[in-house]
Amino acid sequence: MLHDWPYPICRRAPYLLMRQLNYRSSQMPSAPIPVDEEKRLASLKRYRILDTSPEDAFDRITRIVAETIGVPIALVSLVDRERQWFKSRYGLEAEETPRELAFCAHAILQDGVMVVEDASNDPRFSDNPLVTNDPSIRFYAGAPLTAPNGQNLGTLCAIDKVPRQLTLKQSQLLQDLSSVIVDELELRLALQQSANEIAEAARQDAMKDEFLSTVTHELRTPLTSIKGSLGLLHGGAVERESAAAADLIERANRNAEDLGRLIDDLLDFQKYQSGNLELEFAEFDPAGLVSETCDKMKSYAERQNTRISVQLGSSKKLLGDSARLSQVLTNLISNAVKFAPEDTEVVVRAEQRQNILQLSVSDRGPGIPKSFRHRVFEKFAQASTPERPNGTGLGLAISKAIVEGHGGKIYFESSADAGTTFFVELPIRHSFAL
Repeated sequence: MLHDWPYPICRRAPYLLMRQLNYRSSQMPSAPIPVDEEKRLASLKRYRILDTSPEDAFDRITRIVAETIGVPIALVSLVDRERQWFKSRYGLEAEETPRELAFCAHAILQDGVMVVEDASNDPRFSDNPLVTNDPSIRFYAGAPLTAPNGQNLGTLCAIDKVPRQLTLKQSQLLQDLSSVIVDELELRLALQQSANEIAEAARQDAMKDEFLSTVTHELRTPLTSIKGSLGLLHGGAVERESAAAADLIERANRNAEDLGRLIDDLLDFQKYQSGNLELEFAEFDPAGLVSETCDKMKSYAERQNTRISVQLGSSKKLLGDSARLSQVLTNLISNAVKFAPEDTEVVVRAEQRQNILQLSVSDRGPGIPKSFRHRVFEKFAQASTPERPNGTGLGLAISKAIVEGHGGKIYFESSADAGTTFFVELPIRHSFAL
């Protein structure tokens, strides 16, 4: 058998093997590379089966093949980029061989079972080291392992040291068992995907619970403030014409506005979930949109001891939903102000560059934690840091939907030293009037 060979085939030195055998590609024709090789390899990688441990589910199949057909060697072979690797080996100790030597590299090029009755008389294999040296392969029969997308991943093969023929029943057995192997791979993939979906659903449920808790708190806080302020006025504890009354009224109005924004977020989220977040396109001036939005946010920034700086470049009029884009900008400015250190500026820029209008909002805050960055635009997502102010975790998810509805993109750059900048880019081909 192959393990008696003085030049062992192993995972660690397949090309050393060929040098020891004085292998020359000019003497032995290698199998052509499939034209869709990269897609084939991608299909193979999806199953995450390469270099895994032996398993009874596959070993039973090679044992059935060997005992039923009556061959000393049966293999479940997967053809990787530079090697063939054996998921199951009956009668063979080697875990892999170079692809250049592999009979299976030829077998994956066809749909049916490839049969080589006497390799010593076949010009493709007559001077193959696996034929001229031990294990002295003479007979080979390989049924492709064909994935549902039509890609051949490898073979289920039967090997003998003497020439022979394959009967129709034996050929059918190889094809049937090769389908069983692919079914097993597909089942495992489906189970893994289901497990991932269950885990994601559990995570989403946990996020929803956190979201509901946050929303309850966010609703209760402004309602309590409004109720308290109005109660003081109604009960006569504060003279209605006094400065204290004016302060209470202003506080009540401010909390009512916060409550209104929260309700708007919830309504928009419902539309976003159902795919009904509609956009009403009309011509508007982006510079005017940015200026008006920033003016509305200045009082909020002042309450946080922060300033808003606006930098506008030249721009043409856009076609878009100005109200929704103002909502996006409001959300970005609000987030920036929350994280900006006191007595610093939040810088809002708008400029036309080549074929896009770019809006950006920058702060000099602590930056977004690296562990959270991949979740920034997810619904309900909130960074779990003690410094982070409360929020619903919906604003950026809704903003992303609005921007993408304009054919644009939204992204960010963040570092602990320089703060965070969010960018919105709207393409001219989708947004500007001609």
